[in-house]
Formats: sequence, C-alpha cells, structure tokens
Amino acid sequence: MSSRINPGGLLAEYHALPGGPRVCLRLVRRRDAAGLRALYARHGTPLSELELARLVTLDLATQLVLCATALIDSAETVVGVGAIELEDGGRLAPSLVVVDEELADGLDALLVEALVAHADAMLRARAA
Repeated sequence: MSSRINPGGLLAEYHALPGGPRVCLRLVRRRDAAGLRALYARHGTPLSELELARLVTLDLATQLVLCATALIDSAETVVGVGAIELEDGGRLAPSLVVVDEELADGLDALLVEALVAHADAMLRARAA
C-alpha cells in the first residue's frame, strides 16, 4: 500500500476522504478544546477536563497528537483526533483515535497512517 502521508512534509496538509470532505491534519492546539469537546459529544464518549488538558497540552517528547478538521457548514470543525506515544519501546500504534464517521467517513485509516508515519519520522530523526 502506498502511503498518502509525507512524513517529511509539514503538517496542515489537506487530504480528500473517499466518503467525506477534505480534511486538514495538523498538530492539536489549545484552541481546539471546544471542538474536541464537541467531537467527543457527537461520538458519545465522555471526556473529562483532565483528559482534554492532556490532549491539548502538547509534549512532542512523549506524545504526538494530531487533529483533523474539515469545513462543515462554512465553519472549521474538529472531525477527528488521534494520539501516539513516542516513548513506547518502538511500538508504533496509536493510543487514541476518535473520529466522527458521519462527517468524515474513512478518516480513521488516514489518521492512523499519519500518526504512524509522523511518529516514525520523529523517532528516526531523534536516533540520528
């Protein structure tokens, strides 16, 4: 399978989903807090203030957190979030993937691919 993700490229690139809108994958920001709350509410998953704080308080030494946004009804909407641990003994598997499948069908696979590719590139750069 050829990768749609350029791990050497900058984040904040747009990707077309097969069953949804174009999404932008980028590092999560503190100002995404309200959008993350809304995403979790649509997903039907509780999100505590502590969990939210851990998501938006980015520490690239230990964890990579990507946010997926799409233009929905003329507003930037958080449609997905994913995290991968960078100190997990070389095991590259996301620890979190939450996606609004109604708004962004097919995003989960793209988000997993992006997390793994970027984490791998970051770990290789550290080792060099």
